[in-house]
Amino acid sequence: MRRQLDWPVEGVLLDVEHNAFWYEGWGERPADGTAALDTARRFLAEAPVMVPVYAHRYLPAGRGCFGHPVLSMWQTDIIYYGLDLADYIHQEFDEARGEVDGSWNPRATAPFWRDLL
Repeated sequence: MRRQLDWPVEGVLLDVEHNAFWYEGWGERPADGTAALDTARRFLAEAPVMVPVYAHRYLPAGRGCFGHPVLSMWQTDIIYYGLDLADYIHQEFDEARGEVDGSWNPRATAPFWRDLL
């Protein structure tokens, strides 16, 4: 469970270390790689915790929260995978629904993570 909870943050750190990712909200990237990772860790500690739903699909943690879109998170490659948990379950486990109409318009709410979409 710990590995799954750490997955989103560890994926971002991997991209910081190996793929030159840097979030502009963190300010200027330190020239030293170790300092860049330390800075990223500090900022990521303030990002909302993401809770695993299935594999690399996540929802933001929080008591009394509902209606958040499910995100597919693979390092800093983050996409919508469902309008909410019910829609996600349909997408992941039911037959494909085919073309998505204009009403399918998820809006991420979790600070930092929504900016990577």
